[in-house]
Amino acid sequence: MKRSRVVKTAFAFLSVCALGMPVHVLAGAAATAAERGDPFAAAQDVFQLRSICADLGRRILEGNYIRSALYQDQSSRYDPQTNRCYVEMRVRTADPRQHSDRVGRYLYDGRTREMLAFAQIQNGKKSGRVFDLHHRTTTFENAGWDDASEYMDAMMTDE
Repeated sequence: MKRSRVVKTAFAFLSVCALGMPVHVLAGAAATAAERGDPFAAAQDVFQLRSICADLGRRILEGNYIRSALYQDQSSRYDPQTNRCYVEMRVRTADPRQHSDRVGRYLYDGRTREMLAFAQIQNGKKSGRVFDLHHRTTTFENAGWDDASEYMDAMMTDE
């Protein structure tokens, strides 16, 4: 049991150091509080991890400069069961010179900044894809848009 706590804390420390954030204590604290059975401490740790996840979402949005964007927004969700931070970005772009219009949703892992899925409508055509290897495709309708949209909705919804 002691070894697993060290591994969890070390993993959290390495994950956070890669992002340049000094919050390694918080990530390890959630596992430690849960193991102690202290519900108040565990709830406090989850609150702090949700705050960190929101900050990671803001950083992803700030780093996503799109010149032709009419609209960009992000939302984040920390899942305490999987200890994963999900960041959804919504972007709308338009280029009147090329008569091009695109509305897209993009789901990222907040810690790694890895894209997990996207669903977009470009010039009226839907497309999408889920890159998460744990996901099982449910439908191929609309060039993957339906499947990717369902996946993103599920990951961004609190149960």
